[in-house]
Amino acid sequence: MNYGSAIESSPEPSGFGDIGTNIPVKLSKEELRELSIVNPILACIHVGAEWGLIVATIYICQRFWHPMLYVFAAAFIASRQHALLVLMHDGVHYRLLRNRRLNDWMSEVMLAWPHFVSARQYRKNHFAHHRYLNSAQDPDLKRRKGDPAWAFPLAVPELAKLLLRDATGLNAAAMLKLAASVASADTVPVRLLVVRYGFYAAALGAIIYAGALEGFALYWVIPMFSWLVFIMRIRSIAEHHGIEGPDSAYPLIRTTQASWLERIWLAPKNVNYHIEHHFFPSVPFYRLPKLHATLLSKPGFREGAHITRSYWGVLEESVGRAPSHRGDVRGEGGSTPGRIRRAAEATG
Repeated sequence: MNYGSAIESSPEPSGFGDIGTNIPVKLSKEELRELSIVNPILACIHVGAEWGLIVATIYICQRFWHPMLYVFAAAFIASRQHALLVLMHDGVHYRLLRNRRLNDWMSEVMLAWPHFVSARQYRKNHFAHHRYLNSAQDPDLKRRKGDPAWAFPLAVPELAKLLLRDATGLNAAAMLKLAASVASADTVPVRLLVVRYGFYAAALGAIIYAGALEGFALYWVIPMFSWLVFIMRIRSIAEHHGIEGPDSAYPLIRTTQASWLERIWLAPKNVNYHIEHHFFPSVPFYRLPKLHATLLSKPGFREGAHITRSYWGVLEESVGRAPSHRGDVRGEGGSTPGRIRRAAEATG
């Protein structure tokens, strides 16, 4: 099987930079076809559930107002904003709805535009990231090149300071700059821009008319430019940073074994299965765990995969503390290789 076909559901030509020739595992056409089936009803349930959680959180915080409750609510809303963005990412790969036009409109109106980004604009950048992963043409790599915040390993005080600035909103300007650099407005039809900014005008008018401008700032803008930045930083580190790439069959990609708490706060919608997504982006988020289990059963995957236990383990690797055992679960602090290997086997 040609591994370029793993991105067959996307309109971009196939290819994964250096990965395409280095994947030592194979899926049959039948396995990949079954794993790639889109379930529109399930996708709509997930989108509705995330918006429902945000509305419920706002109601509870307003009903039982307390400053500490607000801090918790803001952090939780940011985690749900992240979940919506992960769903947008599935929409970028046409994994939400079978009808591509409806898929794109859901991705924009329900998921991207509320976060002040465009799914169509992000798609061009993201497909280039898949195609040229970890090469000079990878747009994500080019964007971060020369930035000391992305030069790993970082010293513990430097990483702590960076995450604190993220969580408190002091790095919000950096997020705005990143969003602007991803956008490519010249590739978007004028009529789409008119619809998008018409959406913003109508939404803002409705918010002002309802007297909810303060609530909008408290429960949407502040979480987005504080806790969401913090979450996105950790997720970005986990996916492609703090990894010993040269000895890996999968250059600079990490899958993280997330606890149930981490799945709520940091890794919703199985976004922690990042190796799996790069190999087979046609697989929607709700089938990534099955894909992970399938790959673990294949000879060669476990030996080359960089799998880290927990996001705390990711941070340990990012400051150069965690031991590295190729093919095993990483991020175990002082654990022995044998114990780490048994942990990996238990998850398979």
